[in-house]
Amino acid sequence: MTYLPLSYLLGSRAKVDILRILVSKQNFTGRKIATLSSTNPNSNKKALDFLLETGLINREHVGNAFHYSLNENHLLYEPVINLFKEEEKTVNKIMKAGSSFIEEYAPKTLAGFISYLKSDLVLTLLAHSFPKEEMKNHIFEKTGFKVSIEVIDTLNLSESDITRFIDRSYFWNNYKTIMKMINSRDVVKNFFNF
Repeated sequence: MTYLPLSYLLGSRAKVDILRILVSKQNFTGRKIATLSSTNPNSNKKALDFLLETGLINREHVGNAFHYSLNENHLLYEPVINLFKEEEKTVNKIMKAGSSFIEEYAPKTLAGFISYLKSDLVLTLLAHSFPKEEMKNHIFEKTGFKVSIEVIDTLNLSESDITRFIDRSYFWNNYKTIMKMINSRDVVKNFFNF
């Protein structure tokens, strides 16, 4: 799961990750929530218990498992849904601006994903020789949002570096494509015309 703004602004990342998962209006088992979440199982259990106590989520015993869902009758149901929709709209707007910049100015970029660290939205790109300031300005011009740009040089990547990017929300390319390129240094050399 990608670390996004509400995780930091609303306290416990586990609680926010669980709410973000349940906003899809589906039922999920505790195990599935733990898999989709970016937090450890113990934190997930505590967060689920807390959210159950507040009444914001429901739990139903189905077969051998408990299924969790948002409580549509809770007074915060609509505000929570709207909050995550707004977050998603903002992130999508930034991703779209990032993609348009890459298509036009840096087509040899392998991949990019968005994350949130403390008070900064961060776009991380797997690229070689990338125009960071130009992209930063482009995104601000298109969206009105300031972002930080981090570039991880593709020439220094290893397979173990890439595995930490698996759960990210990509706005450009994807994990499998990156792995194919990493597994074939010749492809990377050809891609970047070395």
